[in-house]
Amino acid sequence: MISCQRDLFNIPENISYFNCAYISPQLIESKKALIEGANLKSVPWEWTSEKFFSQVEEIRVLCADLFGKKPDNYALAPSVSYGMNTAARAIEPKLKKGDQILLIDEDFPSNVLTWRRVCKEVGSTILTVSKDENSDWTSAIINHINSKVKAVSISSCHWTNGEYIDLELVSKKCKENGCFFIIDATQSLAVSEHSIKKINPDFLIAAAYKWMLCPYGLAIIYVSDKWFNSRPLEETWLARDNAKNFSQLVNYSDKYMPGARKFDMGQTAMPTLLPGSIVALKQIKKWGIKNISKTLESINNKISNELVSFGFDIFPQNRRVSHILGVRIPKGKNKDYVSNLRSENIYISQRGSSLRIAPYLHINNRDIARLLKFLSK
Repeated sequence: MISCQRDLFNIPENISYFNCAYISPQLIESKKALIEGANLKSVPWEWTSEKFFSQVEEIRVLCADLFGKKPDNYALAPSVSYGMNTAARAIEPKLKKGDQILLIDEDFPSNVLTWRRVCKEVGSTILTVSKDENSDWTSAIINHINSKVKAVSISSCHWTNGEYIDLELVSKKCKENGCFFIIDATQSLAVSEHSIKKINPDFLIAAAYKWMLCPYGLAIIYVSDKWFNSRPLEETWLARDNAKNFSQLVNYSDKYMPGARKFDMGQTAMPTLLPGSIVALKQIKKWGIKNISKTLESINNKISNELVSFGFDIFPQNRRVSHILGVRIPKGKNKDYVSNLRSENIYISQRGSSLRIAPYLHINNRDIARLLKFLSK
């Protein structure tokens, strides 16, 4: 368990922020690093060619340390939609008319829209899996994987309410049926203990501005070794084997740097984003993902136990992730909880029919008491 880390964030005492599934607060040290990075453009003579590569590689190493596999397996992107389209570009030649791509009901648009385009172009179809309130997503997904399904593209948990999905079981079923497995891990990477080695996805993508505590504008892509020879989304010169020799860039190289680097976005050397991201990932490594998960689980359990007594409907603990608490609004109750709480400087989200409570390590007992007090009304 980790004690309250509020002093590492710039959050006033009158603000109770339970909305990290929307966007996380920024570490004070990350902000300092971002400002230093922005100032580098004011002294361009100090922006050496080495800076185009060193921080990018440090991000890859940190991702490998935190999430598993090798630095070579990680690429940097600006968004989940970029990462999803990178995966789709690689997988699309393997699809044909009549193949199915399995998605889950009410998933985030970045996942859905990518595959709608692919299906339109190759003649495949989307199989959208839904479920009732009494069943779980893992069983619903596994039960729909058959010989027609050639790709399963899902979130690591349901983004609207934090319902749990057992990625290892889904991956096992995908391997048994020979279908590709793509994961949008935005709502769990760096806060849930995922073993990429055990899950073994084809692609895993995550926006870094939520649970990874990074600045807005950065996402990471995990790419399995077997896709290293696939066509990237763009042809950035920074991914070529002669990129570090600026004097020889006119000698155009068709050879890529090793691993997933060919899938990097152009202009990966971002002094306004990468320094703050490195600080954030180092801090997460210092805390430990397992410790973060257990601490947030404890916070959410305190909240859920009280909310049940107020008449709210909450998913059982074994059907929800540790860090997101999905709360179904009682029938007949006022549905404008978000605005009412905001007027008291308490911040949560509503997604679909669920309130979404998503704390982080800055939360203290006063925040919890304030939230429960106003929800009890």
